[in-house]
Amino acid sequence: MISRSNTALFACILSVISNSCALTEELPTDVRRADATRDGSEAGSLTDGAPADGAVDVASFDARRECESDPDCAGRAGRPVCDPVRGRCVACTPSMDRCDPSDHCDPATFTCAPGCRADEGCAGATPRCDTALRRCVECTRTDQCPSGASCAGGRCMMVSCPMGRADCNRNAMDGCEADLATDPMNCGACATQPPEQCNTRDDNCNGRCDDLGGCRIGVHRSSGVEHFYTTNRMEAGCCGFTVEAENFFYLYGAMVPGTAPLYRCYSPAQGRHLLTPDAACEGFTREGIIGYIGTSAACGATPLYRLHHPGTRDNFYTTSSAERDNAVMRLGYQARELAGYVWSAPQG
Repeated sequence: MISRSNTALFACILSVISNSCALTEELPTDVRRADATRDGSEAGSLTDGAPADGAVDVASFDARRECESDPDCAGRAGRPVCDPVRGRCVACTPSMDRCDPSDHCDPATFTCAPGCRADEGCAGATPRCDTALRRCVECTRTDQCPSGASCAGGRCMMVSCPMGRADCNRNAMDGCEADLATDPMNCGACATQPPEQCNTRDDNCNGRCDDLGGCRIGVHRSSGVEHFYTTNRMEAGCCGFTVEAENFFYLYGAMVPGTAPLYRCYSPAQGRHLLTPDAACEGFTREGIIGYIGTSAACGATPLYRLHHPGTRDNFYTTSSAERDNAVMRLGYQARELAGYVWSAPQG
């Protein structure tokens, strides 16, 4: 017996010649799907016209692509670059970053975003671009820092400074900028302004030693039967002496570093005085300490020349080399060892 479905199929075969046959809803679904697969007439579901699972609608996909290369994006305002993967025109791509140097191409949006992409986008105190963090920094490598500094965290940090210098402003770009001996704001150490003291040093780094009153005392020079030296102005003009120079030189009033006692001594037998750092007074009688003399030319001190006249037994002291030479060459004095070093002013 011929079934109803076989009868329909037979009728359809007979009508193929006239192209008037169409499978109807009476045909079983499995038969219709099998026939469609054999003649290539079905690309997907028969009910909704969509592609079958796993199929690619090539025509539709190609229609959505804007470009294959950059020339395809010519004339598109703000989107001159082709993203070949997605086939669309964009502002930039990470591999073709045409953003300003102070911006960079965001790989998520393919748009220019704040944050440098090159050194040209940085300036001033932060001239380098850290492309990993997209920010301007002082340095990205140690060779961009001054000598003695290294690059750490985008900043040049001083590793060490020579003796007497320091990086007080924490700016390695100008190196060890502070001279700790001459910078009043960084005197001896960073951010230090010590007060001046009487100690033959420039404590406050202003270029002047002991520039405050009371450190030094003036010594007057008088002449009469001998040359006479005293810190007492009345004594200088007393007892047959005439004052030649007030405050002829200065000594410290108390012992400070770099000084030693200067004794005034007297010989009753000779009726003469002398000044000497010898505590034994070279055989004379010690009258006392007239002041404290320098042992070197510290703090702007000058030599105190000592001379002796063998005939008159006068002991003569001067700070002038010209006066010394004249006394030796014309007045019969003999040069002795230096008495020490003295100062020409009460301070500084």
